[in-house]
Amino acid sequence: MMATPEAFGVTLDGPYFGPGRWVSPLNYLPEVRAQMRFPPRVTVHDVTLRDGEQTARVAFTVDEKLFLAQEMDKIGIPSIEPGLPATEEDREVIRTLVQMKLRARVTPLVRVREDDLEAALACGAPGMVLEFGINPFLIKYAYNMTPEQLVEKVVALSRRAKDEGGMYVEFMGWDTFRIPSLDYVKRFFGEILERGAIDRITVSDTFGMAHPLAMRFLITRLREWFPDTPLGLHIHNDYGQATASALMAIASGVDEVHCSVNGLGERAGNVATEEVIVACEHLLGVPTGVRLEGLYRLSQMVAEISKIRPASNKPIVGSGLFEVESGIVIHILRQFRATPLGELALFPYPPELVGREGPTLVAGRGTGRNYVEMTLEELGLEATTAQAEEIVRRVKSVALRLKNALPAAVYHGIIREVLGAGTTASRDGTSASR
Repeated sequence: MMATPEAFGVTLDGPYFGPGRWVSPLNYLPEVRAQMRFPPRVTVHDVTLRDGEQTARVAFTVDEKLFLAQEMDKIGIPSIEPGLPATEEDREVIRTLVQMKLRARVTPLVRVREDDLEAALACGAPGMVLEFGINPFLIKYAYNMTPEQLVEKVVALSRRAKDEGGMYVEFMGWDTFRIPSLDYVKRFFGEILERGAIDRITVSDTFGMAHPLAMRFLITRLREWFPDTPLGLHIHNDYGQATASALMAIASGVDEVHCSVNGLGERAGNVATEEVIVACEHLLGVPTGVRLEGLYRLSQMVAEISKIRPASNKPIVGSGLFEVESGIVIHILRQFRATPLGELALFPYPPELVGREGPTLVAGRGTGRNYVEMTLEELGLEATTAQAEEIVRRVKSVALRLKNALPAAVYHGIIREVLGAGTTASRDGTSASR
């Protein structure tokens, strides 16, 4: 059991601190949590294989979808959207996944069309996300129908799905957040819930336009209007706030979020699966049932198959997240390594929590004497103060010319040059060939 750290009468003792965790205590203050309505558990509905594939220039083969779905299932993702039964390849994927009897629910996206539903039924899909844009301007100008006609279609298809296939039916109304009339939103969802066979309603911030407080407002209203109906959220990241808004939605009563690995998806992408899961577990204290240590491997596989690599500073899975160059940071890290807090002092969580290795210290423009001294200790070498400072000077100079960190061979070469070519005295007094 981890000892309770103390400094000047202040202790780290609460749900915000423990093995692999040191987050803000503010997240767990009773006054803060009293403002929120957390579900007992959050369901991750992964849309990588459908919405992720809608990323421009991305295409998954049948075998790739089957492989990724199984990998998602292995780490405990409970609901997977494998595609649209309207396409032959996706029908093969859906049929095969159903036959595999995964723990995850296979939940394809079904448009409000008879032939889509018939295809889903023929594949044996146990559930579906029935979707349509409910913004009245879309209904009028893009689809040339009325809201009343759309309600009739949704009601009829949801009932048929229940009657003929016993399917789980989730209705997703996309572009919900640009509708200027709350009364319209309430009436539309109220009608399909009253007359249809709907297990869950999901609202979609299709263009990521509602800021987190606006998200809280609408989700709170939906909870008041339909207190017995499970709520889901589908959200894109066009304004860079998808994760924040998703967390606000969860804190307001949403218990399912549509996510995509690495944030793949149309335009700026969907909210990232890995970000929602880690934030739920660490910042909100709400379980997802997903094995966090499998997230990085899944991310790497999606990146390889999609041919889209996450940015190096991408939360959770970016290649640079556990790289450190700054002399100031390395100094603090060096001091904390000998304490019970260890590397938690300077990282959001240990890299192994999400299946990663590290941290990795790199020599570059920000390198200071602490990193040089640590390197010398690891190599069993000693240097004078003047030699250490010369190593730092040369490292900074080369890094500036490279506009990058130094490869290990270059860094070690500088050390050899400064300490003297040929042999260098090691700490035990023997000679080390260089």
